[in-house]
Amino acid sequence: MSNILTFPTGGLPLSNIRELRNPLFEFPTENVVEPTPGDARRQRRLQSESQTETSKNAKLRRQRREAWWQSERRVEYWKACMKMHSAIRSAQLAGLPEGDNHQRAENWHWHPIVDSYRKAIAELLLTPASTLLNVAWKQKALAAEEHKYTDLSSERVEAAIARDLNSLQTTRPVVSANAQHEASSQSRQGARPAATDDARQEDKETKLR
Repeated sequence: MSNILTFPTGGLPLSNIRELRNPLFEFPTENVVEPTPGDARRQRRLQSESQTETSKNAKLRRQRREAWWQSERRVEYWKACMKMHSAIRSAQLAGLPEGDNHQRAENWHWHPIVDSYRKAIAELLLTPASTLLNVAWKQKALAAEEHKYTDLSSERVEAAIARDLNSLQTTRPVVSANAQHEASSQSRQGARPAATDDARQEDKETKLR
C-alpha cells in the first residue's frame, strides 16, 4: 500500500476554496495614520525654514568650527612632536635608560618636525575663525610675530582677521555681554600664544647642541 497521497488534477471548484487569514500576521489598521493636507503643508514649511538665512548661518558656523578644530589639532600634534623629540634627545644625551625606549634622535630629525609645525601654524592663521576667541588667538599670534616663522606676511594675516570679524558679525548669533567681555579681555592681554614659545624652541635646541 502506497503512503503517497494524490489529488485530482482538475483541482477543487472555486466554491470550495476559502481564504484563510492568520490574525497574528495581519497588519494593524487602527494605528495607521493617513497623511493629511496639514502634514504636507507642515513638511513644506519645514523645508522652507531649512533654507532660511538663520539655518544657512548655523550650518556655516558648524563647518567653520569643524575646520578650526582640525587645524588646531594638527598644531597640537606637531607641537607635541617637537617636545617629544627634545625630551628623547635630552634623555639619550644624558645616558638615561629611558632614552633606550626610542630610536636614536638625531639633530636632523628636528628640522622636518619644525617645518611641519610652522606649516600647521600658517594653516591655522588662515583657517576661518569660528569664535571671537579664535580671532583673539590670531591677534596675539600676529602681535608675537608668530607668522615670522611661516611664509605669511603681516598683511595677509591682518586680512584674514578682518574677514573673520566681518563673517562673525554677519553669521554669528547674538553673544552675551560676558562672552564678548571675555574675548575682548583675552585679545588685550600681552601674553604670547602657547605656540610662540614652542616655535622659538629651535633656538634653544641649537644652543644645547
